[in-house]
Amino acid sequence: MAKSANYHVPFRRRREGKTNFHRRMRLLRSGEYRLIIRRSNKHVRVSVVGAKVIGDQTIADASSQHLKEYGWKAPTGNVPAAYLTGYLASKYAQAMNVKKAILDVGINSCRKDTRVAAMLCGAVQAGLKIPHDPEIFPSEERYTGQIIADYATKLKKDDSGSYDKQFSGYKKLTVKPESLPTYFKATLKAIDTEFTDGSMKTKLANRNKKNKIARPKTAVKKPTTTIKPKTTTTTKPTTIKSDAKPTAAPKTTPPKHVAPTTPVASSTEKKPAGTKPAPKTTEKKSTATTTKQPAAKKPATSSTTKTTSTKTTSDAKKTSTSTKSKK
Repeated sequence: MAKSANYHVPFRRRREGKTNFHRRMRLLRSGEYRLIIRRSNKHVRVSVVGAKVIGDQTIADASSQHLKEYGWKAPTGNVPAAYLTGYLASKYAQAMNVKKAILDVGINSCRKDTRVAAMLCGAVQAGLKIPHDPEIFPSEERYTGQIIADYATKLKKDDSGSYDKQFSGYKKLTVKPESLPTYFKATLKAIDTEFTDGSMKTKLANRNKKNKIARPKTAVKKPTTTIKPKTTTTTKPTTIKSDAKPTAAPKTTPPKHVAPTTPVASSTEKKPAGTKPAPKTTEKKSTATTTKQPAAKKPATSSTTKTTSTKTTSDAKKTSTSTKSKK
């Protein structure tokens, strides 16, 4: 694989050759129903699909194997079977009230006289409106199987051995290739009668119910939300130790009765002449709790004794000096 910066890895389905995403994007932008045509070596399938955000929703679907329910006995990988499959899918879509569609061939190419062109021709001739070019449609002799019947009758006359090899599939089904146009007309008539009767719509509704029942239901996992249990905090009651002594309430002494004091004259009031100012009375502050007691006198310390001893020594010296001078 290339490792340069400019190399772009395509999508997986594009690498496998299953989906052309550029073409698919253009089809989805149209907003119309799509007539999806797919083919294999033995079978063909035509379905009408509507695009949604979730995914494609199939409105009608017809396979070449469904032709056996309408009387088709020949193999299902030829052009007449492709035409009838497109015709049947178009009738299914009209029964589901779909009248318009656009062609979606995937990675296939739509060429003239091919099975893809035959399926488109059958869907258009059944009544579904699809943008197309009628030049690519196969001729009536080809999609009815008349060409195959003429070739089989000619080959049977000329070379019976090659006839048995080429039409061995018809031999297994016990069907003659010469009678292919008659099978085609009978199958086409059975499809038209079922559509006109109105029984086709009920048939499709029953088929959808069976498909829903048979489809395994995918269990959708819901997001699990873990709810944490609420933790309740229990407060333990505080226990008082027996050793702890209860604290006594503080003692309060009642306030003493204070005598009423004479009001003090303000300094701004004029005093009459000849009157002496009244003596100031000091108010004793009453304490609501306890009265202060005078501090006790401290006993005499050793410093006082020292001072007295020094005085006595000084007096003794003085007396001694006075007696010396007299002598």
